[in-house]
Amino acid sequence: MRVIVLTSSMRRHQFVANAIAARMDVAGVWQEWKSFEPMRYAESPQDEAVIERHFAARDDSEEHYFAGHDRVQAPSRQVPPLGCNDPVEIDEMRRVKPDVVLVFGTGLLKQPLIDAFAGNILNIHLGMSPYYRGAGTNFWPLVNGEPEYCGATIHLLDSGVDSGPMIAHVRPDILSGDGPHDVGNKTIVAAAAALADAAIAHTASPLTGVPQVGEGRLYKRADFSAAAVERMYANFERGMIDDYLAHKAERDARVPTVQMRIGR
Repeated sequence: MRVIVLTSSMRRHQFVANAIAARMDVAGVWQEWKSFEPMRYAESPQDEAVIERHFAARDDSEEHYFAGHDRVQAPSRQVPPLGCNDPVEIDEMRRVKPDVVLVFGTGLLKQPLIDAFAGNILNIHLGMSPYYRGAGTNFWPLVNGEPEYCGATIHLLDSGVDSGPMIAHVRPDILSGDGPHDVGNKTIVAAAAALADAAIAHTASPLTGVPQVGEGRLYKRADFSAAAVERMYANFERGMIDDYLAHKAERDARVPTVQMRIGR
């Protein structure tokens, strides 16, 4: 089985690409340069300090969880933001003749690329579809006091925003004492394993997935703010995680999930 991985340039993306490469033949990895400037959402020096601390803590956590993944092990191509949609890159992807295309963290992939590999593109959405869509989909559940909505969705890619048929949901193994970046990085680890499982299953017998029903909550990058960061950390300080864990089975049951269905 030959796969290609379309991803981005941060350590988390390199971890996922390497986790896939450890289990199957990765013929190529396309890395779009990640562009996100959180300081643009600061409205004061105080906001800047809050945002800077938050993202410094994220970087430290990723170094811990994804140590040793400072580069991609498989053959890789670096492209600009949205560069995977370039016709030249699509032609190069076709030349590789992958059985399945695996996606994590790119910009919006457009119809020519989707058509080139119709029915054979599997995506990690960091968030529980269809409940949370768009940007920061494991950040906003924590801002809203809803850890049960943290997780990831493996789905077939379509032209919508995280809207394709769902193959499987995964949740992180949240423990007492975990902070927001533990939750996020544990989700990525679980999602990488689930994406590999889905790729193997899909090449054996194509998966059709479960259609998404309902719009859920859509967050955009412009919704991010220092005030939201402060609300999230305040929730942790008030014992949000321990309260969730004390009622985990009940709260998780309120958020129906999809489990992988082989051969369907």
